[in-house]
Amino acid sequence: MPFSVTKAGMALVAGPAAAYKEQLAQASLVIFETISALGEVKIETIEIVGEKRGVIMDLDADGLIGSIFEPLQGSVPAEYWQLLRLMRAKPAKAVAMGRMVLVDASILDKIKTILQEYVGDFTERIFQNQMKNQGINIEELHGEDVRRLILALAKATSMIVGRRKGRELSSRLTDLVKGGE
Repeated sequence: MPFSVTKAGMALVAGPAAAYKEQLAQASLVIFETISALGEVKIETIEIVGEKRGVIMDLDADGLIGSIFEPLQGSVPAEYWQLLRLMRAKPAKAVAMGRMVLVDASILDKIKTILQEYVGDFTERIFQNQMKNQGINIEELHGEDVRRLILALAKATSMIVGRRKGRELSSRLTDLVKGGE
């Protein structure tokens, strides 16, 4: 089940991997944020093998590609690594499975209200900068846009008020979105 995720969080999936699209996008964002937090550490591949499923990923500056598979005797079959290298050299045609449903733009006002508690007078500037940086269109606001915005706001806020407060903001905004869905 091949997939690809850009650093911006856009997941492209093929076939049965469509059922995991949202989880793949979320996991990838965590991976990219973790690598960013580590600084100069370079991670090229990730292998996670469970009892029923495994995932292998190849990372580069633009994003990652990978595959979900059923492990054989608790390990990654050699042919999956070969397939991953082939996908990197000549990307498989992944199909975007469509964007998530539209979200009411009033959620942005709620996000700004919570952001105000953390950054005060900087709220409007940070909010508008991140809206622009993430390429978010208010007229066609999707759930994935809001999730991307939350991560960007948390990262920008943590530079001003510290990582703990940035994580707290992210948690509050995520809870807000989950409550509205």
